[in-house]
Amino acid sequence: MVSQGMKQSSQSVPGREAWPWEGRRPVESSDWPRISVVTPSYNQGKFIEETIRSVLLQDYPNLEYIIMDGGSKDETVEIIKKYEKHLTYWVSERDRGQSHAINKGITRCTGELFNWINSDDLLAPGALEKVAKAWRENPGSIVSGGVEFFGDPALCRREGASGQTLRNFVRFWEAEDFNWAQPATFVPLQDLKAVGGVREDLTYCMDYNMMVNLLLRDLRVTYVDATLARFRLHSHSKTVGAMEKFRLERVPMLRNMPGLPFPVADWEWDREQTKRLVDVARHAVERGDIRSGARLFGQALRCRPSTAIHETVRRAVRKLLR
Repeated sequence: MVSQGMKQSSQSVPGREAWPWEGRRPVESSDWPRISVVTPSYNQGKFIEETIRSVLLQDYPNLEYIIMDGGSKDETVEIIKKYEKHLTYWVSERDRGQSHAINKGITRCTGELFNWINSDDLLAPGALEKVAKAWRENPGSIVSGGVEFFGDPALCRREGASGQTLRNFVRFWEAEDFNWAQPATFVPLQDLKAVGGVREDLTYCMDYNMMVNLLLRDLRVTYVDATLARFRLHSHSKTVGAMEKFRLERVPMLRNMPGLPFPVADWEWDREQTKRLVDVARHAVERGDIRSGARLFGQALRCRPSTAIHETVRRAVRKLLR
């Protein structure tokens, strides 16, 4: 079963004086760059209304906002319908996962700048205006700003944007001042379409892969010294619940990318992946999953035995000295 709705006008919102814009000053200028935002969603009814409002309440005059829902079984569709007259397009139908949903949204986008905001994250107030101003000063660039992590008191923090060079993305273990967050990064839509959108065979690092592909096109990055997005930390989010899988996908993804201009020897790839396997194995043992820990440590030994042993001893010594 497919549910969908479409608003034809992307320049203005009929009934702007009504909720959810009540009490806000409308911005009538029509010369702002069009910004396309896609929200991929699946069973995030607990959070998606706050996400939708964070985008619509930007009061940005040239917004193209699309929601691609994967056929949610919770209250998500009911919530989307509350806002459908303010959306450019939305659909609720089965898809092949988050990356597929994003790519389906990209095919419908017509803006100059693009970003996706997951259905549990938020745009910070005034973010789109700041992005537009940065784009005006540096048209054709990637626009990147700060992100605020919230939801888990122990992990709440703000990080700015810095060091987003191709070398830092490829040889990330050498980067000293490298901060990047996908929700706070807006990319030229034309270039994103030229590289084929995001890779649907990647579950966790499709955004990282996207940045490498765009930087390979010699795009420059314009930094915004402000918080552009808020990243929600909760047990069901991919970043929190599968952080270690993120870590294990990155090296193989980079290793298999053709045309990287910075040479990385096979032993360096093996070393970096081994370090991550040892870490993930240690965490599995600490939470009582001995079988997974043993399996992962076996992979580390097969990958680069000397690094696996060295990293295991180093971490054990560090723990004893605490």
